Amino acid sequence: MKKTCLIGAVVLTSALLVGCGITGGKSAASADKDAGTANVENAVAVVNGKPISKNALNNLMSEIGKQNPDQNVSEDKAVDSLVSRELLRQDAERQNLQKSPAVIGRLENVSRDALAQAAIDSFRKGIVVTDAECRKEYDAKIAGAELTEFKARHILVETDTQAKEVLASLKKGAKFADLAKKHSKDPSAQQNGGDLGWFNPGQMLPEFSSAVASLKNGETSPAPVKTKFGWHVIQREDVRKQAPPAFDDIKEQIRTMLIGQKLQQHIEELKKSAKIETFVSGKK
Repeated sequence: MKKTCLIGAVVLTSALLVGCGITGGKSAASADKDAGTANVENAVAVVNGKPISKNALNNLMSEIGKQNPDQNVSEDKAVDSLVSRELLRQDAERQNLQKSPAVIGRLENVSRDALAQAAIDSFRKGIVVTDAECRKEYDAKIAGAELTEFKARHILVETDTQAKEVLASLKKGAKFADLAKKHSKDPSAQQNGGDLGWFNPGQMLPEFSSAVASLKNGETSPAPVKTKFGWHVIQREDVRKQAPPAFDDIKEQIRTMLIGQKLQQHIEELKKSAKIETFVSGKK
């Protein structure tokens, strides 16, 4: 549910690019001339004598592309955004905000995350997972698996009391779909009467899937089911066996998973060879 490195920087950048209505930035040549600086071969702008490198621009464009693939941002806008951020950085330094413990901690984490991501990227480049390895994993974990799909409806409400009132109405003969349209805070309930269609357990929260699996076809949950979204009244309609996906359809997903496993093994090996001391609440 996926890319935490430098997300904060990208969010700030997006706000500067879109929220502030920035419409364009200076070219590298123009910035060099305005700053009167000779040593700016790699600069896209110079702000009060401080250069902004081409590498910084390339990194920003790459991060924007990853986080917002549908957003088309020109280099001029990106440069203008970097200029704005540099001005804010200089303003922060004039106020000595760089000495704040909170800022120091954030800078440490940004540096740590950037280098950690670089190490991850470097490790992944050196990892080769063959189709044969993917097939072996598929045959062992997926090909013979017996998968199940459920078809169900639900009514989502804010409180346990509201859910119990819905259950009481059902016992009096009210129709599930009608109650879903009237009471459910699920936006789609008005159109489908709480119908969730077919789904496999992994698509739902564990507590929801467990409740559905415990019911028989046509049964309604005897008590409200709580999840992070609220309280559910669930009605199971049907169940069926699901054929495993074809190898070629999920081969790349398996490859990504195996690379992730190898990365985790690499991290565990680094831990074993390192001297690590942790301190919690002042205790060693």
